[in-house]
Amino acid sequence: MRHMPLLSDVMTAFPLHADEDMPLNQAAALMDAHQCHHLPVMNGHEISGLLTSEDIKLALQPGHSARELTELTAGDLCRRQVPQVDLHTRLDVVLQGMADQHLNAVLVLRHDRLAGILTSQDACRAFAQWLRHEYLPDDDPESA
Repeated sequence: MRHMPLLSDVMTAFPLHADEDMPLNQAAALMDAHQCHHLPVMNGHEISGLLTSEDIKLALQPGHSARELTELTAGDLCRRQVPQVDLHTRLDVVLQGMADQHLNAVLVLRHDRLAGILTSQDACRAFAQWLRHEYLPDDDPESA
């Protein structure tokens, strides 16, 4: 019998994160170095928000009140209303919710602590893997 993939199978576990007081230029460099577009922002063990590469691009736009990335912190610019799901939530429920709410990412919690992040890129990778598994023969060189 086939089973539904788990959220933990698809998410990025133990994601990089930034402290609230990390200068925005350092947060941007961290995201660039690890090629990620979403960075949870923490205050100790508490989630403060989510910083995205789009947020950083907006800070660089002309007319922004603090154009220098060194003048802002990750906490200054992060989105405070961050969708959060429990690790044991069914994957199909999470993905449908992301689609319905037009979300690019949700934070995954285990016992109210950050355990991972599920992004649209994670979902696309998992779907591509599923498609290869379902529709390509095991001996197809393109399936590797």
